Amino acid sequence: MGAGTHTVLEERGLAGKLAGVLFLTAGVTALGMLLLPGVEHGHRDWVVALAAVCVAWGLFCVTLARPERHGAWFWHAPAVGSLFIIAGVTAATGGADSPGRLYLFFVVVYAAYFYRRHEAVPYVLGCIPVALLPLLYDGNAIADGYIGEVIIVCLAYLILGLLVIKGKELLVELRERAEALALLDPLTELPNRRALIDWLTAETERGSATGLVLIDLDGFKDVNTAHGYPAGDAVLRETAARLIGAVRQGDVVARLGGDEFAVLAPDASQETMRALADSVLAALRDLNHDDVRVTASVGWVTHPDDAQTVDDLIAAADSCLRGAKLTGKDRALSSRDWALEPDEGLAA
Repeated sequence: MGAGTHTVLEERGLAGKLAGVLFLTAGVTALGMLLLPGVEHGHRDWVVALAAVCVAWGLFCVTLARPERHGAWFWHAPAVGSLFIIAGVTAATGGADSPGRLYLFFVVVYAAYFYRRHEAVPYVLGCIPVALLPLLYDGNAIADGYIGEVIIVCLAYLILGLLVIKGKELLVELRERAEALALLDPLTELPNRRALIDWLTAETERGSATGLVLIDLDGFKDVNTAHGYPAGDAVLRETAARLIGAVRQGDVVARLGGDEFAVLAPDASQETMRALADSVLAALRDLNHDDVRVTASVGWVTHPDDAQTVDDLIAAADSCLRGAKLTGKDRALSSRDWALEPDEGLAA
């Protein structure tokens, strides 16, 4: 992702909308501060101008902005602009006595949540000099004990920023772990059906020649019946290990469920796929468990030769797989093989 955030794509819209809401709120409340006692009305024009900028940017973020299409400027503009605007509003509405500097809280939270750590920290630290600025122009700040107050506030900003950054990183890590587990078959530790479809979709959209091999074990149910499910699980794990050893580097082996497996072969020709299917058959030909003979039936197809869409590609491969089972098992058929008459298909 560009744009200086460590959030996932769907959060970019949230970041833009949140920035818009915060700027709208800041603009309206800045105008409201002009009504507070002690406000220096000689700076009214400055406050109105800054409030107008906040409202304009807020409306843009909420109504017109498309965060996923914007570059890094869209994400850094709110934080940079906020620091300057808060400094101006604070100076124009009482300096050390102005509640405007409390807006720094929103800068800390926004930057800490939506930016990467190395980008968020400068904004969190940038809140400190903004909070200290009244000491330069407000002669009553020191006498009123502003130094002690601002030290406490700045420490609070630092602690808050670090907590939000760390908390967000933990959430991202947990989410990534959950997503990884959702794409993993727990028994074989292979990618599952969802992961295979995601990869297959990406490959077909790329427009490259992509092969798909579907594999179904022959005799596997007899293993479960004769020796129980632990034995069946051992056969499935052995199948996974052998498939990994039989495919090319870069091919993806997945378990679809039950005793069904698949291999995704990027950039594969017809010749490559036939060799891959034969390699898979050879690797699984002696999976026997005690007195139960276990082999495999294989169906394979290629994109875009055999199908244009993911669903059609899977359906075509499944048809070839069923053809392999119907014509004797322990064999591999392509769509071209299965399109022949049965006798011709056996001879191919």
